[in-house]
Amino acid sequence: MEESERALPDAIIQCRKVQKTFLTARGSVKALDGVSFFIKRGECYGLVGESGSGKSTLGNLICALENPDSGEILFDGKNISTFNKKEMLAFRKKMQIIFQDPYATLNPKHKIGYIIEEGLKIHKIGKNKEERRRLVNEMRTLVALPPNSLEKYPSELSGGQRQRVAIASAMILEPSFLVCDECVSSLDVLIQAQILKMLIRMQKTFKLTYLFISHNLSVVSQVADRIGVMYKGQIVEEKSADQLLKNPEHPYTKKLLEAAGIRP
Repeated sequence: MEESERALPDAIIQCRKVQKTFLTARGSVKALDGVSFFIKRGECYGLVGESGSGKSTLGNLICALENPDSGEILFDGKNISTFNKKEMLAFRKKMQIIFQDPYATLNPKHKIGYIIEEGLKIHKIGKNKEERRRLVNEMRTLVALPPNSLEKYPSELSGGQRQRVAIASAMILEPSFLVCDECVSSLDVLIQAQILKMLIRMQKTFKLTYLFISHNLSVVSQVADRIGVMYKGQIVEEKSADQLLKNPEHPYTKKLLEAAGIRP
């Protein structure tokens, strides 16, 4: 039995032979083909691959936004598909996701302060409105949003600021695991670098575990401890970030390195 398929006490996430197929107008498409891997508590695991490789589908399944056709996904050693309503609510607090397009995920009808505070209300965090507002302000400061941003609507903010709001909305619940799904790919290079530095700082401060999903191997290598390369619904290579850059073995990994302008 492979290491990824055994019970691993230090793993916060463990996937065992996960399968997922989608039905389309052109027939069935196998998005995930028996994926087995794990993420250790406190590490940043980078998942890299081109569009359609299955990486975002895997992220959605890990967050229980979709269900696998077969296989198991364990969170802290427990199969998430067996969670009852109470367990799932607790899981939602511990597991948060940041998507690529913050404008699509932020409710345009609500002000930023309301959006960040909403999770506190759902999970009944904070004794009253004043305490919740204090927590919102602390998080606003942490993600470097200006004070007046709480009274603005998403359409009044820049792309980088909207992504900071998305991060604040996730982090205010103090999750133990964060999925970053192409969370910087829509930003320009300067803002991208700022967001990456902030995520690295937050990982250390809050002792977070990350699943960092991207098509860009150069970006992933800046934040990840280990990297898994996805190709046609499978993880075809997995190594420490340093080893993957220095000694790629799979032909697809070599193509990704070439596309990113990285020479082993």
